Amino acid sequence: MQTRTDAVSAAMDDIRTIEADLGVTRAGVEAIRDRLVELSSNRELFPLEDFPHPGEDDAQSSLLYRLAQDADDRFALYAQSSRGQVKTPAHNHTTWAVVVGFEGQELNRFYERSDDGVSQTHEHMVQAGTGVAMLPDDLHSIHIEGPALNFHCYGLALERLDEREYYNESEGNWKIFKSVSGIREARTGLQSC
Repeated sequence: MQTRTDAVSAAMDDIRTIEADLGVTRAGVEAIRDRLVELSSNRELFPLEDFPHPGEDDAQSSLLYRLAQDADDRFALYAQSSRGQVKTPAHNHTTWAVVVGFEGQELNRFYERSDDGVSQTHEHMVQAGTGVAMLPDDLHSIHIEGPALNFHCYGLALERLDEREYYNESEGNWKIFKSVSGIREARTGLQSC
């Protein structure tokens, strides 16, 4: 466990430096993505049994485990463990965001705003060794069919992202996502929130 804590801490130190040096720019978030791909290559540090996904009878299909978060809620890293059947609407993050694959696959679709709401521009399959990097206003959706474990890193903790917009396709309008809660604590010596 200490080895994982040290590796995560070193990666987060590097991420803080990357943001300070490159800013919240496309080059900056892509460098953060690359650093997280490097962290995720240490597969022995993240055994799947440490991040179980919800069972078939659970109401939710994925769980978030907090791996790192600064005291001021900046620079937060999570492991998302999913049993599959996860689909989100197109949404932004209001901060930079990076998703890196570890186990399984997560399809990310990217969009731009249009007169009809959103229009898809491209997509990328996130899996081991790959990832995506987003600026605060970038729009994406995630689609997970089977079991998966991915790393999600943000410039501000998910609990603080209370102005994220998503496109409600059935109503044809933009809405605000509820703040994320129920994150499981995976940092050494800390309790769940």
